[in-house]
Formats: sequence, structure tokens, C-alpha cells
Amino acid sequence: MALTILGVSYALAPPVGPDAVGGAEQVLALVSGALARRGHRSIVIAPRGSEIDGHLVATDAPPGPFDAGARARAEQVHRDAVQRALASERVDLVHLHGLGFGAMLPVGPPPVVALHLHPACYPEAALRAGAPLVCVSESQARALPAGVRAHEVIPNGVPLDAYRPGGERGGFALVLARICPEKGVAPALAAARAAGLPLLVGGTAFPYPEHLRYLEEEVKPLLDRDRRLLGPLGRAEKALLLRAARCVVVPSLAPETSSLVAMEALASGTPVVARRIGALPEIVEDGRTGFLVDRDDELGPAMRDAARLSAADCRAAAERRFSAAVSGARWVALVERLARPRRPRATRLETVAGAGALEALRGEWSALCDRAAATPFQRPEWLLPWCRAFGVASPRAVVARRAGRLVALAPLVQYEDAGRRMVTLLGSGLSDYQDAVVDPGDGPDGAALVGALLGAAAGADALLLEHLPDRSPLRAALGQGRGAGAAAPDGVCPVLALPAEPDALDRSLAPRLAENVRYGRRRLARAGASFTTAGPGDLDRHLEALFSLHAARWGARGERGVLAGDAVRRFHLEAARGLLARGLLRLHVLWVGGRPAAAFHGFVEGDRAYYYIGGFDPAFRAASPGAVIIAHAAASAVAEGARELDFLRGPEPYKHAWGARDRPAWRAVLPVPRRWTASAGPAAASVPSL
Repeated sequence: MALTILGVSYALAPPVGPDAVGGAEQVLALVSGALARRGHRSIVIAPRGSEIDGHLVATDAPPGPFDAGARARAEQVHRDAVQRALASERVDLVHLHGLGFGAMLPVGPPPVVALHLHPACYPEAALRAGAPLVCVSESQARALPAGVRAHEVIPNGVPLDAYRPGGERGGFALVLARICPEKGVAPALAAARAAGLPLLVGGTAFPYPEHLRYLEEEVKPLLDRDRRLLGPLGRAEKALLLRAARCVVVPSLAPETSSLVAMEALASGTPVVARRIGALPEIVEDGRTGFLVDRDDELGPAMRDAARLSAADCRAAAERRFSAAVSGARWVALVERLARPRRPRATRLETVAGAGALEALRGEWSALCDRAAATPFQRPEWLLPWCRAFGVASPRAVVARRAGRLVALAPLVQYEDAGRRMVTLLGSGLSDYQDAVVDPGDGPDGAALVGALLGAAAGADALLLEHLPDRSPLRAALGQGRGAGAAAPDGVCPVLALPAEPDALDRSLAPRLAENVRYGRRRLARAGASFTTAGPGDLDRHLEALFSLHAARWGARGERGVLAGDAVRRFHLEAARGLLARGLLRLHVLWVGGRPAAAFHGFVEGDRAYYYIGGFDPAFRAASPGAVIIAHAAASAVAEGARELDFLRGPEPYKHAWGARDRPAWRAVLPVPRRWTASAGPAAASVPSL
């Protein structure tokens, strides 16, 4: 049966179509075309001049500048058009693409929302309104507010036939972007000039006052004979330039949720130089299809080096991962599912046992963690090394599947405590959070999952669930109260809200702490201090620095510290390797005169950064090296798009001095029903107590 789908663009967007300036407008045209080819009727509300496969309901945007009043008028025009369409058509689903989607959610047909910007750009109330949210990248999905989950992640794609390698590359680099501060056009021009490379810029400034000011005051002064502004380009012109460029530069300063330009470049066989921010690391394979950089001064050398990368590797990556046909087909399948509700598929819950069984789940487990925005402490890269380091030979896990797909996993271990047989989640002692991993859009009912955990605890006296995050699906299922099995507070994890820009970090700190950090930086700089971050080639060196600094700090107090044991160090070495390979580990070391002065061991995933453990050399105490390296790590995390820094368990005063606010953790002890305690459970394990 053919469906009628109403697509709604952003009220102040440029015209929708395959040659649109904005990525969101290209995606809306792609979806409309895919629906039409599938035999459905597509109605699209979009600015006049749009080109779509379907019926266009054209709207007229107000003349610029696009201030708050213009935006309000444009959104009202769009809302009126939506209401007229719903009144005159039998619409099966409304597909919303705009920034103001919350004011256009329909009454009647089901909605689905395509998020094209960073979640922070949308009103949080709209994100929590209950409409299915579709993200265009995993990093965007991870950046959703706590408790808000993406219904699905559908990466963008490009028409591979329209962009193909061909001919010799020229000597110029190419930027294709809107001219606005967050796109970083000015730093790219400055870097190209410093590197002596020609740079062409294709794009235009929309009539927002800030964008026009940026064009006049920051971009135009950097233009010359070799660095030119071409203006807006059509697809044919763009395809020719993409084939001929030595590289395409994506110098965005804000975390991109996707990049059609990067995908078009790869389809054209042209490598991409991009900042390591937002979804760009999901698109660019560093050193193979382009280079990822962290600083402005790295852009120029990366542009020069890009010429040596293989056009065939770039094209192969695009064919494998960035097909518009595949993206369009996924959108059509989702629209059909949402417009034609089906009977829910049954969830199959079962218990698997043994280290080998958990190891066999590693790939699915890791992918589930990505979808669920789990903390690093729930990942197989953390928990499987924990089992090996501490001799947990017989772990078990409750797993849930829908139609064969893994949608929940809760790994468990049994141990003895004062004569009682206890079952708890893996990772005790070293994990600041413990939790089940549950698919946010397809996971099992919380009560059913808790029941399955009790069933898996057969042979034990009680099931201990501790260190549950505030957003834990288990905590939500348990509820709160004083009765048996209710969730109760289990300490706090202070969390620091991070500013939007790294340079704003010092200004956000309490005056005394900010002055200590600035003083420490100056003093350490005079001593020749430098920062490094662990990579695959020097991870062991950084870990050894961490171990020695932690031991020095605690040794000054006459204590050993939590990193002293051989098993603990074996665990951290293996876990760090796995998390580094996943791109999550952030192990920073501050060096002075060739010796480590401070270390920061943490993680960054999406919009969240974590400070796990650190240490500093007491000999440098007067320069506050611990505060200096935390500030360095926090600023680095902000540059990657992190919105918060979780100091993890414990209310230590230094965490609150940074301005962190307490976020509760939770615990519950559930007696195992007698009908399940009669049989003997697996052998108890030795759980590390730290």
C-alpha cells in the first residue's frame, strides 16, 4: 500500500535539492526521491525554488538579515503550511528536518525527526517530546541529553555515480562550506597561506548578521591571487573541483554531525583533511583516506601530505560506507515501519556462561555499547581484561535478542561475602559505574530484565547492583523507596559542565583555581614543560609514567595506592590498549626536563569526558601540576566536543573546587527467590576489593 509522507524542511533553510547548499536540504531531497521511487507519495514543505521528486508546497522566507523576528515569521509560515497539508491530505507520517521541529509536531499522524545539527542546538524540551529521533552519526547520538535516545542512526550518503575519480590532481586544496565562524574557513585560509598552498573556497554566507561580519572582517582579508572565494557552486562545478583538488579541507570548529562534503571528496578519490571533532573521525580514516588534526598549525602540513594518499583507497571507502542509495533505502524502511505499526517482535532473554561465551559476544557487545551510549566501564574492552587479570574464569551474562539482534547485555560474577553467595555485575572494585547495556530503542522491558538477572543469580543468596549511573536502565526499573530491592543512593559522582570553547575554560573556573592554573602553567613553561597524549606507539611509556606518579603521590603519604598490585597493572595495560584502539582512551602526561610531572588517565566518548585516575610528582607541588593537567585534559575534551567532565565516584573537595556538581549513583540488593536458590550456581570468583 502506498503511503503519503509529509516532509518539512527548516523554515530558514536554502532551497531543498540535490545541489542544495546545506547537507540537511540534500538529505531531505534524497529521502523524498527514495520514497517516490518506492511508489509512495512525497509532499515536501520547503522554500520556493526547491527541486524534489514529489509535490512541493513552496514557502517564501523573509528577506535577510535572519534575526529572531525573521525566524519567528518563517516558522509561523511553515506551521501554517503543515496544518493546511494535514487538513487537506491523508498523511501517514510527518518527516521533520527543521531546527524548530518541536513547534510543528503534528496531532494525528506519527512523526519522525531527522536531527542534522548537534543536539545542543535544539531545545531540550523538543528532544524530550517523545517523537522518534534519527541521528546521522554515532557521535551525534551520543551527544543527546541524558535519558534521550536515538531511535536509529542512519548515516548520510552521496550519489556515487555523480562523483568519480578522474585525471590528475591539481596543486590546490579545496574548502566547500557555508561562510560562517563555526566552519573555520578563516583558519584554513591562514594555514594554506603559511604552507604556500593555493586554496579555493566554494560557498556563500547566509544573511545572518554574524555570518556577514565574519565574511567581511575575517575571510576577505585573507584572500589573494592564490586563495580565492568562488561563491556557491552547482553539482557539476563541484564534481570537477573535487576530482582536481589535492585534498578537501573540512576545518570546522564546531562538532560536525556529518559531512557530505567529506563523503563527496572520498567518492571523487580525493583525501580529506579534517579536524578531529564530532563525526569527522567516523568518516576520515586517519592516514589512509585523509588526515585528522587537532590544531590550526597542523592543517598546512596535512594539506601538503595529503597528495601522497591513494585515490583508490578513498573511492573504495566511499563505495563501502557512503552510498546515497543505501542511506535512502534505510530511510524508506524506517518510514514504512513507523507509518505501518507492526506487532512488536518478541524479546528472547537467556543466560550464557563462561569467559569464552562473553569473548564471542565482543563485537556485538561493543556495537551495543555504541548505540546505548554506555560508559567505558560497561564495554568489553574494560570488562574482559578485568576477568583475565583477576582470574574470573566463570562469568555469566544475561543477553536479550530481538530478531537475532543483541539488544541488551548484563555481565555477572558470583563471589562469597561473609558466607553469603552474592552475584553482582562485572567490574567491581575498579569500575566507577556498573550497569547493564540496553539498546535505547529496542531493549527489553526493565522489569523483565531484572527478572532475568535474578534467574541468572540462581544458587546465590542475593543480587547486588551497585554503582548504577543516574541514567541506568536498571535503576529506572527498580524505582526508589525503602522496600526490598528498591534503589538507594550509592555515593556521588561530581560532574563539571564544560564550556563550548576551550579558551573559555579558565574563565569558567573559580578565581582562585584559575589563578593557580595560570601560575602553574607559567612556572612549568619556564621549566620547559610539555604535554603528550598516549598513542599506539607509546602507550606503555605513558602508563609507566602514570604508575610511577601515582606511586610517588601515595608513597609520600606512606601508602601504596590503588595501582600498586601486579594484577591491577596487568588489567590497566590490557584495558588501555583496547580502549585506545576504540578511540576512547585519553592518557595525558605532563613532562618537565624529560621526567613525568603529572598524569591524567581518562576517557572521552561523544559529549562526555571522564577523569578516572591521575598522579603527580610531589617535587613539583608548588606549580600545581595536578590542576594544570586536569585543565589541559578538560580543554582537549572541549575541543573534541565534550559537554561535561565526570570526575567519577567520590566527593573529594578538589572536584567541587572545579565547580563540579554531584550526580548520584545508585545501588540495590535483591534477595534471590527461594525457587532459584535451590540449585548450586557456578563457582564463586575472587572479586578485587580496592
